[in-house]
Amino acid sequence: RKATLGLPPCTASTPPKASQRGDSKRKEPRHQGSSTAHMSKLARRLADTRRWLDSIVIGQRLCPFAPPVRQPPALRLRASVAECSCGVAAELAEEAAALRLGLDSPGTEGSPETSLLVLGGTLDNGALGWRELIALSWKLQAEVIVDRGHAEHLQIVLFHPAATHSTYAEAGGPADAGDFTIRSPHPVVQLLREVDVLEGVRSHPDAEGIPGRNRVRLRGQGVAACEERLMRCIAAGEEA
Repeated sequence: RKATLGLPPCTASTPPKASQRGDSKRKEPRHQGSSTAHMSKLARRLADTRRWLDSIVIGQRLCPFAPPVRQPPALRLRASVAECSCGVAAELAEEAAALRLGLDSPGTEGSPETSLLVLGGTLDNGALGWRELIALSWKLQAEVIVDRGHAEHLQIVLFHPAATHSTYAEAGGPADAGDFTIRSPHPVVQLLREVDVLEGVRSHPDAEGIPGRNRVRLRGQGVAACEERLMRCIAAGEEA
C-alpha cells in the first residue's frame, strides 16, 4: 500500500556566522573531533549488528538461510547517516539498486544478495521507536520499492530493539520473549531479494513454520535470558 508519513522535509543546517565560528585554528580541531566521534558511533553501530547476527540470528538458529550470506559481498552492512526520512529513503534506494544489479546482470562480481541498513535511535528530530519504524517502512515501500519498480524483486524486513509481533502491544505491557526473534541492537531495515525468499521456501521442509518455532524456543529460554543476550551485543562494543 502507498502511504506517506507527513514528516518535515530535509533541511540543511545553517552555517554559523563568522563571529560565531572563531578563528580557523580553533575550528579545525573541533571539526575533526566531531567527525571522529561521529565515525566512531557509526562503526560501533555496525559492530553491534555483526555481533547480533553472529550470536543471535545465526547463533540461536533463528534464520537457517543467514550463514551462507553472512560475509560480503553477499551481505551489505551499512550504517545510515540520514537525519530525516527522505535521507533514509535515498540510502535504501542505493541499496536496492545494488541488489537489482545482481538480479538484472547475473554473475556481476561483488553483487550482494541482501542488505542491512542500520539506523540510529533518532530521526526527523524525534525518537525512532518501533511504531515510528513501521510508519517509516510504509514510506520506504511506496517510494523506494514500488515507485522505483522493485515490487516484484525486493522485500523489506524490519528489526528494532523494542520490536513486537503484536500490533497492539503497549509499551510497558507484559514482556514476550518471542518478540526477541525480531529485536536487534539498533533499528534495521533489511532488503531481501524475492528470488532468494522463494528459493528458501522451496528448499526448506517447513519454512513457514520457522517464525513460530523460533518464538516457542525463545519463550522457553525466558525474557531475562533473551534480553541479556541482546544487551551483550551492545555492551561488548562499549567495552572495546
